[in-house]
Order: sequence, then structure tokens, then C-alpha cells
Amino acid sequence: MVRSGEHGRAERSIDFFISYSPADERWATWLAWEFEAAGYRTMLQAWDFVPGTNFIDFMDRGVRDTAVVVAVLSERYLSSTYGKLEWQAALRADPGGTGSKLVTVRVEDCPLDGLLATITYVDLVGVADPDRARGLVLERMRQALAGRAKPVLRPTFPANRDDPGPEQFRAGAARRPRSRRTPINPPPFPPAASPAGRTREAVTVLQVAGPRFGRGLVAPGAPASAAALQEHIMGDLTLLTNDGVPRPDLIVVSGNLTESGSPREFEDALNFLTGLRVLVGLEPHRLVI
Repeated sequence: MVRSGEHGRAERSIDFFISYSPADERWATWLAWEFEAAGYRTMLQAWDFVPGTNFIDFMDRGVRDTAVVVAVLSERYLSSTYGKLEWQAALRADPGGTGSKLVTVRVEDCPLDGLLATITYVDLVGVADPDRARGLVLERMRQALAGRAKPVLRPTFPANRDDPGPEQFRAGAARRPRSRRTPINPPPFPPAASPAGRTREAVTVLQVAGPRFGRGLVAPGAPASAAALQEHIMGDLTLLTNDGVPRPDLIVVSGNLTESGSPREFEDALNFLTGLRVLVGLEPHRLVI
């Protein structure tokens, strides 16, 4: 596996494709950031699904061309049609039965049955410490790429009964550690919450007037494409934040998204809104139309 520094990014193979429900995007982006900070290369919809990308082709490349498919398990994911297609395709892509092509990370207390119930998962349910979560996930990824679960540290001598030694991975539990459009700042660890007793006093809203994709000729100098409109808005937003304006808590889109409601116009609107939301660094539920 090629690591960072050996070749350009375009020439490197992809280590991890992250399969997730849009409702779990906070988990997916946190995982991707930690993987890339550790020297791996990732592929996920939030950062790599850019305007002009065909979703089915994107999903196919993600499963086919990556070393490991990382499925983020939650109630929403288990009921997702595309999520099911992705994890099943990962199993089919492992004809040797090594069990290293699909790695599951449970982020919600959800029941597992069928084939998913037979796969050892990393359990992050109830884990509130980002360092511990990072250690659990990176250790499991290291094992998946290596094809074996040999620990980094030498096992303790069995006669030393005061030290129980490292726990072994088993179905339903993960080993405890011993101790593009990529956002600018690291995503926060998903379970993080506001300090107790702290109440919100204001909400900052980025209002986007109806872009009306497909409206034809526009005023001279006005952005004419989804990408150009994103750049225009982000440029203005950067100037505002440099002047001390708080970053947006919500994106509110008012007015008409399209001119005539054609599939092509809605595709442009979807690419524009998805890209803008990711660039601003907001979760899906913080976009209001």
C-alpha cells in the first residue's frame, strides 16, 4: 500500500471507502479526518462527490478500487437501500473470505442480523473520549490492511496475573487501546455537546436567495454555474468571518431552486447545495430549504 510522500495523491491507491447514511455524516467525516491524519487515503461522499459525478459510478469505484470498505452502522444505515448495496458489494468483492474487505463501525445501538451479525465490528456506542475512539478505529484498520490482528505491543508474560494483558477482538466488541472538498478544520468528535448549563443566545444564518438554475442568461459578472456560485458565496463568507462574523449555524435557501423543475436543473441545485454545505462545514440537517 502506497503511503503519503511516495507518490502524488492522484497516483496513490485508496485505503478506505466510507459507506454511511447522510444522517451519520458527522461520524463519516470524523473518521475520514482521523484516517488521513494517520497517513491513509479515504474516499467518501461528503468530500469526493463533486459536481458532475455519477452517484452509481462513484459507489462502484468506492467499493471496487479501495482496500477496505468502512460501513458506519446505525438504524438509518441499516434501512438504507444504497448502504445495503455497498456493504453487500464489499462482501462479494472478498471471494477469498479473508474478512478484511468490509470493516463495520457501530455508532448507534442498533440490532444486527444476517451477514452483518457475523462480522466483528468496532463498537463506538457510548465512547465519549475521542482519543479512545481514535485508538479503537485505527487499530482495527491496521489489522484489516495487514490481514491479521497481531498487536503492536509484545504480550505480557502469562505468569504475571496482575496484568490481564490486551483484550482480543471478538464479535460485538472492539479491542481497547492501552493508553477534494475537505473542510479546513477537523470535524468535531460526534458525541461532543455544549457544556452543561450553556444556552444558545443567537443563531447565525447564511441566507441563499433562490438560485433558479436553468434561468438562462444572467447579469454580466454574475456566477453562471453551481461551482462558480459556490466560490462566489464562499469568497464573501470568508471576508465576513475574517471581520469577526460568527460562522453560520444554518444555511437557509429561499426562493426558487430551479427555473422550470427539469431533472437537469434539480441535479445542478443538488450539487450546488451539497457542495456549499460541505464547504461551510455543516451537517445535512442544518440545511433548510
